[in-house]
Amino acid sequence: MPGVVAVTMAGFGSRFAAAGYTQPKYRIEALGLPLFDWSMAALREFKEAGWRFSFAVRRADASAGFIRERCGRLGIAVDRLLELDAPTDGQATTALMLAEAAGAGAFAVFNIDTFVRPDVIRPALIPEGCDGWVPCFPGLGDAWSFARLGEDGRVVELREKARISPHATVGLYWFRSAALYADSYAAYFGTGGREEKGERYVAPLYNQIILQGGQVRVAQLDLADVGLLGTPAQVEEFVRAPPAAALALAGQHG
Repeated sequence: MPGVVAVTMAGFGSRFAAAGYTQPKYRIEALGLPLFDWSMAALREFKEAGWRFSFAVRRADASAGFIRERCGRLGIAVDRLLELDAPTDGQATTALMLAEAAGAGAFAVFNIDTFVRPDVIRPALIPEGCDGWVPCFPGLGDAWSFARLGEDGRVVELREKARISPHATVGLYWFRSAALYADSYAAYFGTGGREEKGERYVAPLYNQIILQGGQVRVAQLDLADVGLLGTPAQVEEFVRAPPAAALALAGQHG
């Protein structure tokens, strides 16, 4: 059953502002397209499967018109566009606001910091009976959330910015339902001190699901299918040496 993807775009983009950019990160152009388009390409198969998309943005960025225009070009159905007057305490809380209006069906959160080859993240690949599903790639460094697997291939732990395995997430987090997301958020953050560096992240919510006997799985992506867009340096590298799939997509719009 198709569900809702919650796209969280309400951060300040402070690293880009410090580098001299004067517009929201997702509006910056690279290879002829805004970063918004490059990131949303990862979700093409969700769009084709009939998923709806909800967005959370800063009202101060005045980007509602931009988002609707780009979604129209991309054939994306906008289910909700939430404009926030103040920052939340993290992506998990921002996503909760969208989950509360998502209704029945599955629920996914996307952080719009990554290009992924459009045909590799497919909802049809989500294993039957699982409660959570996280596409991963062999990312370097420790600036990601990481999934540690057990011998049977199931996730036994997820950690934010702690390299507990080589399986770095690409920024898409699937949950069996919006209700499961909301319940996991309430249970996990109901215990104090669960924030990481003062923020509430999505990835650790899977630990609550696992604790309660739920099943969380990963999809393994190739490094060549992923392009990083989360920092100015990553965007510069993306432009200098784009993945082959990005070059093909740029050629279609050239």
